[in-house]
Amino acid sequence: MEKLKVIVVDDEPRILKRMIRMVEEQGEVWEIIGAFSDGKEVMEGIEEQSLTFDLLLTDVQMPEITGLQLINQLKDKMSFESIIISGFDDFIFLQSAIKEGVSNYLLKPVHRDQLKEVLQQTQKKIEAKRIEENEKQKLQRKAKELDYTKQVYYLSQLQEKDFSTEDKLKWHQFLGNGSFRLLYFSIDQNIKKTWSDNYSAWLKQANEDILSSLKNALEEWSSSSHIRNWLWRDDLFSIWLLIEQKENDQLHTETEAFLDFWKENVRHGSKNTVTIAVGKDITSIVEFLDNRKKLENIMQNRMIYGCNKVFWLEQLPETNEESKKHSSEIIKSIQQLLFSLENEEKKEVIVFLDEYFNKLQLIRSASILEEAVQLLGIRIVNRWVELEGFGEERILFREVISLTKNTSNFYQLKDKIKSWVLSVMERIQEAKRTNKNPIQKAKDYIQAHLGESITIKLIAQQVYMSPTYFSVYFKEQTGETILDYITKTRLKKATELLETTDLKIYDIAVQLGYQDTKYFSRLFRQWYGYTPSQYREAHLRR
Repeated sequence: MEKLKVIVVDDEPRILKRMIRMVEEQGEVWEIIGAFSDGKEVMEGIEEQSLTFDLLLTDVQMPEITGLQLINQLKDKMSFESIIISGFDDFIFLQSAIKEGVSNYLLKPVHRDQLKEVLQQTQKKIEAKRIEENEKQKLQRKAKELDYTKQVYYLSQLQEKDFSTEDKLKWHQFLGNGSFRLLYFSIDQNIKKTWSDNYSAWLKQANEDILSSLKNALEEWSSSSHIRNWLWRDDLFSIWLLIEQKENDQLHTETEAFLDFWKENVRHGSKNTVTIAVGKDITSIVEFLDNRKKLENIMQNRMIYGCNKVFWLEQLPETNEESKKHSSEIIKSIQQLLFSLENEEKKEVIVFLDEYFNKLQLIRSASILEEAVQLLGIRIVNRWVELEGFGEERILFREVISLTKNTSNFYQLKDKIKSWVLSVMERIQEAKRTNKNPIQKAKDYIQAHLGESITIKLIAQQVYMSPTYFSVYFKEQTGETILDYITKTRLKKATELLETTDLKIYDIAVQLGYQDTKYFSRLFRQWYGYTPSQYREAHLRR
């Protein structure tokens, strides 16, 4: 059992010693942490020693500050139980003491049995208060954790140039109007091994250890610097961190020192390394998405300058157009590769891919390097579209683009591109068999899961597309974003429930996946011009 801390105050030394002895006789649960001869000493001692206590046992009549004055002053600063001791029995005085929040009242001379009974009653009060406070703190922690989870989920689901009105509202609801900085951690696959089950298992565990290490280091740093932060993983190799910028001239230096220190710890503690890209200050959802795209692009610098580095977006010069002396040779390699693919000459494909990468290594610009990889993807996909008449080409193109995002050296890039090129034909055929009418299938899934957490990733899985490609494809086919469609469908269902049922607004919100009734009402009003209650009233008057 946690001990109950007691402060005893009496201006008569003999009585003070006796009260301390009598309290200690009541068992080890009571711990005397301070003994003072008057109220002024108590105030000074608490401030100097930063004392916290559960029970104040004090005489009433004392010089400088009386017992009741002491209790009254301390109540403004902390929570505790109090017992006063007086040499006279005065009902009016007792009433005044109770108003000041005194727990109990003892007359001198205090008898052991009397004190024992009062302390037992006080102990029950203190322990009940502790239980109540612990439950309150537990609920507050859970609420805070839930809010954090919602915020991280929101940030991880934001799509470039495809955010809705709801997303804009949530940005200010979750993050406020402060300034932030986005960081992108990409785990370097700097071990020259071909993909296998054993290598994949090892890599997954190593990456989990790196993520855990970052969480621990970040918790220590943010608590000491009082910085709000949001951490989430995009995929096996990519970790994102958003930190709130404070008015601190040293924050840039502190961030740099933290990243260098943690990065070196990872290098020494594992067989892998991490490259980090740091964005500029941002204040809006638009700047957030713009920074994210730029950080993904500058991460490709590691294929030129090496891994285990920190690239600061604000310190990188704008890339000038590189000499195009290698362009014709690269295009020639791609054309030869296309010819080999059409003729299904696997050996020739591999030869021309190797030639392509040999020429690519001469480029010293990360952005131009990425453009050359994209050109390869465009030419291959478009050629197969011509040959097969297949319209779902973007999923394959975006897939080849993503290879550079999670690749830290040419060895891996060559290995992955080779695998992708050789499997293009089979994957297109598979997609043709499985992906019938994806838009309707997606809408059916949304209708069936309105009350659940609907993510773009989950919907995309139903139609065998990547989340990014599906978002673009849905908007091209329907004229609206997938997020706006989800919101519109939910709110349309809300109007039906408001018109045909007596359900409370809260119950309707929860039934449609909104846990925050105020947010649901605000969103409803933005779409329909009425709050849910006003809409129901207007419908009943018709």
